[in-house]
Amino acid sequence: FGHFSLLGKDEMTVIVNADGKPTQKHATMWSEPPLVMEYYHPYLIAILPSLVEIRSIEPKVLVQTIQLPHPKYLALGRSVFVASSNAIWRLVAKPLSLQIEQFMSSSQFELSLRLAEMIDDDDEKKFECLYDIQFKFALHLFTKHRFEESLRIFARLDTGPIEVIGLFPALLPKSHTKQYDYRVPVLAGAELEKGYLALIEYLMEKRNLQKKSTGNDSDVDLASYQRDLSEIIDTTLLKCYVEVKESLVGPLLKHPDNNCHLQESERTLIKAEKWSDLVLLYSSKREHAKALKLLIEKAHQKSGSLSGHTRTVEYLQNLGPDYLDLIFEYSKWILKAHQFDGLKIFTVRNEDPRSEVGPLPVEKVVKFLKEVNKEIAIKYLEHVIHEWRYKTPDLHNELILLYLFEIQENRFVEDYREQLMSFLENSESYKAATLIRRFPPDFRHERALLSEN
Repeated sequence: FGHFSLLGKDEMTVIVNADGKPTQKHATMWSEPPLVMEYYHPYLIAILPSLVEIRSIEPKVLVQTIQLPHPKYLALGRSVFVASSNAIWRLVAKPLSLQIEQFMSSSQFELSLRLAEMIDDDDEKKFECLYDIQFKFALHLFTKHRFEESLRIFARLDTGPIEVIGLFPALLPKSHTKQYDYRVPVLAGAELEKGYLALIEYLMEKRNLQKKSTGNDSDVDLASYQRDLSEIIDTTLLKCYVEVKESLVGPLLKHPDNNCHLQESERTLIKAEKWSDLVLLYSSKREHAKALKLLIEKAHQKSGSLSGHTRTVEYLQNLGPDYLDLIFEYSKWILKAHQFDGLKIFTVRNEDPRSEVGPLPVEKVVKFLKEVNKEIAIKYLEHVIHEWRYKTPDLHNELILLYLFEIQENRFVEDYREQLMSFLENSESYKAATLIRRFPPDFRHERALLSEN
């Protein structure tokens, strides 16, 4: 048969190439040992003792059986001829379109695809036929819970993400849900988990392709559609991660180009009680007030990932001067309850060069800290002057006056007196003329140092 041969033993037929090697992994099996066999593209036709059997080579499908009285001979031409001792029958193949329709109705999609490849119609009709078969094949595989195979076909067909996500009704927001022409299976338990894992792979491929294709798009409508699609993909990924890959929720939300829908993602994370991830979501969407309210609410609980004040400190350290009012509002309770850690909000800032966090305006911070606790304001100014090497005269004057205030209030008099004297001796940036009149006569040593400057 051209470039291959048929080798048979009993009910088994093996197809071998010119080198004598099998061309298929499995043999073709007949219901009885064949008497005569012929290849009629794309089928094998065999005469058995009491009937004619027609089978496809790949995939291996029993296509048709024809009951004939004592068939013995088989000949091929434009048609197939079968003969017995006293009769001849002519077998005529149905048009390809009818064969495809028949095989589709019995879910023989792979065979339908092979037949569709043989269609002589123009490219557009052939493409439409092939697409329709593959799409229905992907749906069929999905209903059989063969999710990876199904979604690979959808990806190859470039099926829209919304249509594919719609196979998992719980994942699409109500604004995008629709009625499909096909029945969507209800998944649960281990099968739903398998489905989500396959969907993650599909969505990641779509996400990567979309990131490469978006950019300087001058079409406003297309750009808007791409943004909406990106939002649906990322939000769906988040929902899948929450269910089957919790460790990937954080990395997705931390990624600078995540496009998760705020309200939809918020509902998902609250339902799953993923509070740390909810803080990340708020942070990525610059909803800092929401994040800080949540941190305070959870900080006072005895246990949990957000228990205590540490996460609030870290969050505030990552806010820049544009959010100064928020920093002041949400740092007060920490400054009052945990002075040392509260001070770190202002002295230990995010120094990552990729971060948008910048230095806070020192003068405004000093004014705020004085209102909360003057001792903390002193510690802050000491850090600014000694660690950050600020030479601003007004800041040096402010620290001197705060020392003086604490001494006059009889708070740690000796300690502050020593610090004041040392600072007056070593600082070269304060304005002595504006300070000396603020010192009472009994501060003789301090006044003497001010007079010298």
